[in-house]
Amino acid sequence: MPSFFRPRISQAKDLFPVIRTHLAAAAALHSLPAGASLDLLPIVEEGIAGYEVLPNRGSYTYLTIGWDERAKPVLRESTYLEGPPSGLRVVSVDGQAQPLEPGTAHRLRQRDSVLSDWPSAAEAVWDELARLLPQAPRYAIEIHDLRLEELDEALANAYRHLADFDPYIDFCGVPDEAQYGFALSDAKGGRGQLIARHPETWTLWFQSSAGTIHEEWAIPGLAATRGGRGR
Repeated sequence: MPSFFRPRISQAKDLFPVIRTHLAAAAALHSLPAGASLDLLPIVEEGIAGYEVLPNRGSYTYLTIGWDERAKPVLRESTYLEGPPSGLRVVSVDGQAQPLEPGTAHRLRQRDSVLSDWPSAAEAVWDELARLLPQAPRYAIEIHDLRLEELDEALANAYRHLADFDPYIDFCGVPDEAQYGFALSDAKGGRGQLIARHPETWTLWFQSSAGTIHEEWAIPGLAATRGGRGR
């Protein structure tokens, strides 16, 4: 898969909700250890776009569920190896990526599985998490995604303003990235950003040869019900 792959806004606005819907449906048949929770971070990484699944406990392996340039469902398992001989490295704690020491990047091992459909991909995520987090006792999985629903609506609104361009959008996979802005671009040199302002206000700007688009809007429905941090 090409490392320069980036999704268009039209893809992101449609596929992010689809992924979460199937993750939530499959979660009903699975469980997590007591005290374990997960964060879903939008990411574009080496040929796929989707969600990086980060647990709130130390792990040397993390999962990404997303789509490739053909819009096929993909589950990526990434493991950091520290050697020689064959040590394992913790790459995330409490949903925060841990810094890598010089010379360790080449020890990243990735395995991609292309699935037939989104239900199969979602099921594969929970099966793999059960293997990675086998501890007991176990409890039902709760998915809180108001923050991600807000992004869904922002992407849909941005697309309404930029349908003639349908620019590419980048997601770096870092917490609270929306506050710093998601970069937009197109093949004709257009550039812009989609940014979450406070309180619950989003700003869009996009500059191209045709001119500059600048829009701002609030998402009051989600703002009124927004609780804790989404997982």
